[in-house]
Amino acid sequence: MKKIILISALLFCSNGWSLSEYRPYDETADAHQDIAEAVKLAEESGKHILLEMGGNWCPDCRTLGAYLAREDIKAWLDDRFIVVPVDVGEWDKNIDIAERYGNPISEGIPALVVLDKNQNVVFATLAGELASARNMSGDDLIEWLKIKIEPFLN
Repeated sequence: MKKIILISALLFCSNGWSLSEYRPYDETADAHQDIAEAVKLAEESGKHILLEMGGNWCPDCRTLGAYLAREDIKAWLDDRFIVVPVDVGEWDKNIDIAERYGNPISEGIPALVVLDKNQNVVFATLAGELASARNMSGDDLIEWLKIKIEPFLN
């Protein structure tokens, strides 16, 4: 019996269900102000704005946040975007922001929205595409970003 418990614990810790401790969302941030600042930076730099919506309680959000902070992915993002994490809590914070941009969180979080410098939505995950981010690798994510988002940046 002890062996079964030990094996179960090892399997649980080594699969996608083990949780990252990374907390990508500042729960005290003013997302409205952060977006306003990102708009100014986008106008100056010619970059797009990437809204990363989720909550620190969500394992898929923490996984995605950790991937977005990975050096190679962060460099790819920084070349193209002003990234703004938006804490939606447990669907009880910044909901007006989500609704303004097509409510991408309606099918799950994390969700991404790409805005041009005029705050027009050029891409959004409207079908919960990243709601199982724990099942992706960082390499899978960068490939997904290149296939799904990059074509909208031109």
